[in-house]
Amino acid sequence: MSRTDKTQPYRVRLWDGTLARTAVHDHRDGVCDLPADVREDLSSYALTGGFRAASSCYWTMHFTGTMSCCCSMCHDGAGLRAERRADRHRTRRELADLVKEANSNWRELA
Repeated sequence: MSRTDKTQPYRVRLWDGTLARTAVHDHRDGVCDLPADVREDLSSYALTGGFRAASSCYWTMHFTGTMSCCCSMCHDGAGLRAERRADRHRTRRELADLVKEANSNWRELA
């Protein structure tokens, strides 16, 4: 696997500053057990198999408009592909119309 920022684990990107993070507090038991560093946070998720925090307080991503990964679910791959294709076709039609217009008026331009 490539060692780029986009392939780093989600929890690591929260801690290294790649993604903005926000603390989520749940003090029903009266104690704030928000992880203080990345090791505590990763161990909290390791206890539950990585799906949710074992503690009541945890860190989550604060959405800033930056997509969190490179997958097609996060970036609407099919929708963007269709949009890019439509844009290419529109540009080709516009260029073809301009070429036709230039070819029909070539005597006026000379």
